[in-house]
Amino acid sequence: MKKKLSPIIAVSLFLAVISLLFPPSSMAGEERIQQELRDPNPTLNPLQKALGKKGYDRAMASGKYRYVGNTKCRLCHREFFVGRKKDPHVYTYERLVAIGYETNKRCLGCHTTGFGVPTGYESFEKTPKLVGVQCEGCHGPGSEHVRLHRDDASPFGMGIPRPRPQKPKGGKKEIKGGFLAGADNPRIIKRMCLSCHTKRWGRSFKRTPHAFQAAYDLYKTPLPGDEGDQ
Repeated sequence: MKKKLSPIIAVSLFLAVISLLFPPSSMAGEERIQQELRDPNPTLNPLQKALGKKGYDRAMASGKYRYVGNTKCRLCHREFFVGRKKDPHVYTYERLVAIGYETNKRCLGCHTTGFGVPTGYESFEKTPKLVGVQCEGCHGPGSEHVRLHRDDASPFGMGIPRPRPQKPKGGKKEIKGGFLAGADNPRIIKRMCLSCHTKRWGRSFKRTPHAFQAAYDLYKTPLPGDEGDQ
């Protein structure tokens, strides 16, 4: 009978492997990293920045929104789940480990899922299922989405659940699907993107007027950049 590794040994082995796969580089000395570390602004919370403080506080006070991890997503969105394994966003935490900043709060807001948000990423030891930028890293906590679609979801990713109709509250349009940054509200999702992809950290976008929109559009398919139904 095989013995299970203790959590401490498992974490140590994981960090050792990452160090081999992503050896330290000159990136650690890049000026933009030093600028980030010297930045006097509060630690970034992308979800709060995207929703605005009032909207964020209202959502958190409701108690409805909890992070569930992307293994829940694969039950109904298997193509996207598999496609994202080839997406650099998933490996943003490994980049931090490689340069020695995996515990730096100024980095974790953009390199993990939900850091600074209740039930979001805390540390690799406590919340390993939320490392990297997963589905909820862009859409926000997924618990309400799962609850709304639990009865309609077909097992093993054989179909995508149909959103249930939602009644407006206070005369304002409800975001369908249970996400704070749902696909039907791209304005909020784009704010999430631009919270991290700032002028300092926007090198993934070419310097053209429509660069961001072009990059955003790539993520409408299961594997970013693939042709398919949009």
